[in-house]
Order: sequence, then structure tokens, then C-alpha cells
Amino acid sequence: MLNNNNNVTRYIFEDLTLDIQIGMLFRDKNKIALPKLSYDLLVALVESSPALLSQQELMEIVWPDRVIGDETLKQRIKLLRKSLSDNASAPKYIEAIRGRGYRLLPEVKRECIINKAPSVIVDLSANDRFPDLANMQLTGLWRKIYKMGLVSFLVIACLLSLYTYVYSSNKENELLVSSRKPQVIIQKDKIMNNIALDYYLKGKDYYKRYREIDNVIAIEFFNKAIIEDPELSLAYAGLSQAHSQQLFQFNGSSEDKIKAIDYAYQAITYDNNSAESYKALGIAYYVSGWLSKSIDAHLKALVLSPSNTETVSNLGFIYSEQGQFKKALKWHQKALELNSKHVVSIVHTGQTLAGLGHYSLAEIWYKKAIDLQPDYILATFHLGQLQIELKNFTQAKKTYQSGLSLYQNHSLLLEGLADSYFYSGDIKKGQQLYQKIINNKESKASEGVKIMALLSAEKVPELQLTLFIKQLKDALNQGSDKASHSYNLALLYAFKNQDVLAVRYLVQAVEQGFFNISRIESHPLFSHLKALNNYKKLIANMKKKQSLENEGIENLMFFK
Repeated sequence: MLNNNNNVTRYIFEDLTLDIQIGMLFRDKNKIALPKLSYDLLVALVESSPALLSQQELMEIVWPDRVIGDETLKQRIKLLRKSLSDNASAPKYIEAIRGRGYRLLPEVKRECIINKAPSVIVDLSANDRFPDLANMQLTGLWRKIYKMGLVSFLVIACLLSLYTYVYSSNKENELLVSSRKPQVIIQKDKIMNNIALDYYLKGKDYYKRYREIDNVIAIEFFNKAIIEDPELSLAYAGLSQAHSQQLFQFNGSSEDKIKAIDYAYQAITYDNNSAESYKALGIAYYVSGWLSKSIDAHLKALVLSPSNTETVSNLGFIYSEQGQFKKALKWHQKALELNSKHVVSIVHTGQTLAGLGHYSLAEIWYKKAIDLQPDYILATFHLGQLQIELKNFTQAKKTYQSGLSLYQNHSLLLEGLADSYFYSGDIKKGQQLYQKIINNKESKASEGVKIMALLSAEKVPELQLTLFIKQLKDALNQGSDKASHSYNLALLYAFKNQDVLAVRYLVQAVEQGFFNISRIESHPLFSHLKALNNYKKLIANMKKKQSLENEGIENLMFFK
């Protein structure tokens, strides 16, 4: 074993071999592709083994030229774990020590086997960073060629920037990018920084993959764009949307909510004619629970950009959340006319159809979204929820277990599996899964999961009940009109056997757009309310409203 890391070309630990001579990681003879940041992170952990590296030390090693937050490091550790098939709850490779840092668990064997000149060849096809050409070691003729090329590049870049400025004055600064990328309307009377714009477009591409780690990478790209151009409105809008998605889809924190609204207003400050800025504000309002404000902001965005699929799709979703299904279907139709393969719009259509009671059609639309994008986990989640509504609990469990076989310990899929056990009558198993989500350090449990874990426990502390009730009422008193807050309050009061208040908040939830009749009728905590006249009136009113919303939708045959 060699003690001098400068002579080491290969590290062997457990079933893995890290060959830094060629920049590759192997399990047996199979290559494991790593993005450059993950590769750098693994090298740092291996080279320091068995010592512990603090978070600050890791950030300085892997991101020497940047200032990043703890969350970026945590997400990169999470991505590396996934590549290694490591489990944070029972780690085999990487140990996290709370408040101190990370270290590699296995014993590391160091070898020096030089087959050719020891230059690191990293697979750039898996890269999520770019080589810094300015800092490459160049000598002789190549240094001269590099300098000449750099000067030529700068001259051409200046000419292109001048051309862009003149051309944009006549065309209101509209930039058309390739068909793979969205059309981007650039700030009027602004000389564009092409590097900043490129970072923005890369961030947008990652954001649209709708996966947690990609969302974190998107935030990194948007921040890079702002470093290059501190007044680029689009980058602030992108940051706002990414933080909204972090909160809505990946169980982010209240800090994400604050950042989402703040960045949206910064985007509007730098360009008040930007559809992206108002759309970002609309999304931020939505995740904050302010649906009416969200609709207003989206409508402003639509005036500025009438053919933006995301804006149209969001409007359909929010109207559906409010129980305005006929209006929602019209927006779904418009979104799909703009892009028939937009998976988000397809899932939104399925949700609206389920709300109207068209379960078979809803299932078709969810499966269509999964066929187009198998890793869009929200589609799988809603398909399983539909199966629960139909009391097809066995199939729901299979749906979620199949997803979990690919995405281990994913909080949304675990929540769906917990629901399938809970509503099928296996309260204990459901509670265990809800609690597993809460105990998972890799993700933050949603409000609904925390409440279900509490209410399905054998012993429920009164203090926790009181705290949840206060939090939900505070949200409503601060202007939230999200039905989920009222529905969860109804659950808490039903658990406390305060039936009058339970029905009162169910009524409020329905008025705010809650339309899942099955979820009310089948919930064990609401079973003792069925004898109450007010409860019976509520269910009858929901069915009547569903019938009214169904009238005339035969004219909207697109969803069939």
C-alpha cells in the first residue's frame, strides 16, 4: 500500500475501483458514469480516507472558485450516493456525521499502476461543469495558438454583441434559439451577455426535467447566469421557478417560498414586460397558497406571451384546484394544442378528469404521461392515488412498489404507498411508512405526511395537535386559499371528535375547490361524521356540483 497520494493512480474500496489515471470508476468491470462534480467529490473523500472532511473543506475542494451553500453540497452527496447505489439510512460507502461532515466508510487500498502518461481523462459526456480553458497548462506552439484563438474569439464576440444590439433594437430584442430550446424574449434595450444567456438556457433545460437533483443543478446554472449578468431578468425568473418547484414537488422549506416570491419580483424589477417574470410570480403565489393572486399573475403573463405552454398549463391546473373543472379543461385543451406531448399538461388533464369522476379516462391520461416520460414521478403518484380512490388497493401498492424499485425511498412514492395501506385498513403499516418518510434525512416530509403520521400513531401528543391546528389556521389567516389547509384542519378536528368544526372546515375545503368525494367518504377519521345532517348535505352538494361541472363538457372531446 502506498502512503503518498501523489503516486497513487488507483483506489480500491469494497467492490469499487476508482482509477484516477483515466478518470473512471468501476464496479467489477462495469463503468459507473459520474458527472464531474460527483467525480471530484468522490476523489476528495477517497484521498482523505479514513479521515473526516468537514462540509467547508469539501466545498473548498470541489468548488474552489465558487461560494455555495450547504444544500448544494447535500444534493451533490445525494446524487453521488445514487450513482454508487448507497443508502443514506444504512450507508455502505459514505457516512454523514451531523454537524461535522462526511467520510468514506470502507478501507481504501491504494495502488500505483501506470500504463501510460498519468493524465486524467474525465468522461465529459457525463459532465455538468465545463473545463476552464483559461487555466489549462499550455506550452510552446500550443500556447501561441491558444492566445491567437482567444484574441480572435474575443473580436468575434464583440462584433456579434454589436450586431445583436443593433438587430435587437429593430426586432424588440427577440432571440430565437434552436427548436430544442424554448423561444426566449430578451429584455428590451439590453445588450445581451451570451455567456449569461447560455447558463440560463442550461438551467431552464434542467428545471424542465422535473427531478430533484436536476432542479438543484438548475439553480446552480441560474446563479451562474446572474454572476455573469446581475440584471438578467430571465435568470431571476428561473431561480424563482426552481425554488417554487423545490417547495411544491420536492418538499422544500419556507425559505424556498420566500426566495420564490423575492426572485420573481426582482425579475419584474429588471423587466416588467417579461412574461417569464409574471409566470414565475404566479407559480410563487401558488406554492404560497394564494391561488387567486396566482391566476392574476398568470393572466398577465399570458397577455405578454399568449402561446406559452407552461403558463396555459398552469392556469388549467389552478382552476382545477379551485374546482372550476370546465374552465380547467378549456385551458388543458389549449395547452395540448400548443404541445401535445407536454407531460405536465397531460397529468393536469388526468387530475381534472378524476375530479369530474371520469376515472377510466383519467387513468389513460396518467399512463400516457408515464409512457412519454417514465421518470416523471408525479404521474406515477397520481395514477396510484386514482387506484386508491377506486379502492383498488392491491394495484395501487404495485404501482408505488414498482416506482420505488427504481427510485428507492422517494418520499412521494412512499407517501402513495403509505396511503394505499392506510385506506385499505392497514393503519399500522401506513403509519410506519409515513414515519419512514419523516425519518428520512434525504428529504423533508410534507405537511400532509406529518399529519397522517401523527393521526395514525398509537399515542398522539395533544401539544402536537394544537401546534398543527395553529400552523394551518395561520396559513389561512395570512391569505392562503388552498383547500389542503382546510381539509387537514377538518382531519385534526375529526380526530379530536369536534365534529361541528370538522364539518365546518370540510365545507370550507370544498368551497376552496376540494373535490375528492372518495377521499372524504373513505377516510376512517370521517366515518363517525356520516350520521350528521350537515355532513350529508356536504356530500350531496359535492355530487351536485360535480354533476353541474360535467354539463356541457361533451363539447370538449379532446380529452377522449
